Amino acid sequence: MATTIASRAVAATTPRARARARTNPRASSTSRRTRAIADANAEATAEDARELAAWLSYDKGVDASGLVFKEGARGEVEVALRGDVDAGARVLAVPQDCAVTSVDVDAHPIVSGLAKGRPELVGLALWLCAERIKGGASDWAPYVKTLAANPDAPLFWTEAEDFALLKGSPIVNDAVERSRSAREEYAAIVEVIKGDPTAFPAEAYEFFTEERFVDALATVCAKATWLPTASCYALVPLLDVITIAGSPVPGVSPPSAKDGIARCAADYDVDSACVVLSAVVKAPANSRVVQLDPLQRNNGELFLNTGRVDQKHPGDYLYMRTEIQPSDRLFSAKKQVLEGMGFTAENQYFPVYEDRMPTQLYSYLRFARVQDPGEMMAVSFEEDKIVSVMNEYEILQLLMGDCRELMSEYDTNEEDELNLLKLSDTMRVREIEAAKLRMSEKKLIGCTMTAVRKRLAPIRGIPTKQGMEDPNQDLLDIFNAIESIPNKPKEMMEDFKKWARGDYEDIPKGGGGCG
Repeated sequence: MATTIASRAVAATTPRARARARTNPRASSTSRRTRAIADANAEATAEDARELAAWLSYDKGVDASGLVFKEGARGEVEVALRGDVDAGARVLAVPQDCAVTSVDVDAHPIVSGLAKGRPELVGLALWLCAERIKGGASDWAPYVKTLAANPDAPLFWTEAEDFALLKGSPIVNDAVERSRSAREEYAAIVEVIKGDPTAFPAEAYEFFTEERFVDALATVCAKATWLPTASCYALVPLLDVITIAGSPVPGVSPPSAKDGIARCAADYDVDSACVVLSAVVKAPANSRVVQLDPLQRNNGELFLNTGRVDQKHPGDYLYMRTEIQPSDRLFSAKKQVLEGMGFTAENQYFPVYEDRMPTQLYSYLRFARVQDPGEMMAVSFEEDKIVSVMNEYEILQLLMGDCRELMSEYDTNEEDELNLLKLSDTMRVREIEAAKLRMSEKKLIGCTMTAVRKRLAPIRGIPTKQGMEDPNQDLLDIFNAIESIPNKPKEMMEDFKKWARGDYEDIPKGGGGCG
């Protein structure tokens, strides 16, 4: 197999080949296949990670001495620093020959044909299926042993009661769709195998079952690392036993290591031809090592891929959807302007964070609601500039309405979630993580509502064509009417006395009459 991550980052003239024994698919036997099946559902242990580190050290020359592998509270692998590190220091460097990419998939004698034209992650899942079935005979056996999926990840879900855990969450439809599409992908691959028995002998692919494929795909989705410099996914030994943590808001520095967490970032280094894990902040020895998510996903996306939620996610966000109404008489003009600026007139999404809202969201909403062609040019997408008080009041009310609608989708409130998590000892992992996700989403919605209220506060009243009107004017009118009821009999008696005295005789009568 050949792993040439560098070929994706720089122009490579000759691929680097790795001498590996080829497995003839026709020579496989059912008995050997049965003996070689890896227990993919078993969680990787700290001992597995230590064995992998030893294999990489002795066979591949990888120095992992800066890391300590311990058993976590739930039996999972926990990685810690052996010594103090400064910001920017290398914590781990894994040569590209030790990583698995689509290049290895293309060179694999069993799955290369099946992976053609399919997404990178599907190809890596096919590679993992084939290597797992070899068991100890695989050249990658020590590594494959540590590649275990979280059995509570949404990709494994098939029952309605599981998806009901995400009721109200923006990702519920994505969870259903991903679970369905994984099984559809398997069915499509099976059709390819059946359609060409010469290229894909049935006896060579008996190992390929739906259960194994879905498990491998769930593993790859959770473990594969995105390398920005190389623009590819890679399965990197040791790196994928380190927990993925949420990245901070773009442009904001990550939290310090005072909380006992050493936040690190991984990428491909062209000069050393290694995948390098570097400390982002200065951290002391024994700090727990986490890898910042290079894709900057929110908790919803992390949950879909890993089945876990980062409760300390410093850059968590939700997407707010907005659009220009097709019935808007200025729709064509607005659409043209928006598309020229890189936006869309329909289904435009903006990320909303806990402590900030994008200026462009406000600008888009202001632009969407203006009805005077002259005001269109007054909208700025570069600065937070109000067009008019009436326009601002309108968009803030729309935002508040959207937030209330999002919140109403949930069956539980934040207090319910807290009470539920107190019973975590009796709950399944998927129930615990789903409750954490719902809490994080509701927190973001609540913070957005607070931000909108703060913007509404300076607007004292409701803008109308007649001027500013008290927002409680309707209630005031009702109370004034109620308070005036006791005075009605007195007013009627006064009017009767005036009539009896003839006070109304001097008042000119209305027009009309016969002359």
